[in-house]
Amino acid sequence: MSSKRKTPARTKTTKVPSTLAAPVASETPSAVQPKGAASAPAAALVPSRVAEPAAERARVEAPKVAPPPARLSREERHRLIAKVAYGYAERAGFRNNPVDDWLNAEREVDARLERLAS
Repeated sequence: MSSKRKTPARTKTTKVPSTLAAPVASETPSAVQPKGAASAPAAALVPSRVAEPAAERARVEAPKVAPPPARLSREERHRLIAKVAYGYAERAGFRNNPVDDWLNAEREVDARLERLAS
């Protein structure tokens, strides 16, 4: 007796044909349906846009656009610039000119805000 268990990957699976699948055109009608059965038109199997009400066709959903970002107050902008300037100074070991760090940070923050606004 084997001590290994059967896992789902080892079990035999059978495919069940879908009831929604349309017959392939290359198949003969006798293979798909009994001889006495009448074949249904292909258009009846697939819903048509003609069958939709005019109101449903006319309704077009507008693309969803994100609302414009709220403007930052002077204090928030100042705080962001201070954080970025401090990061510049910290990376340089506080050996840079603080005014240069501030001006570079101000340009970076303004560029980021401009990208977000557009």
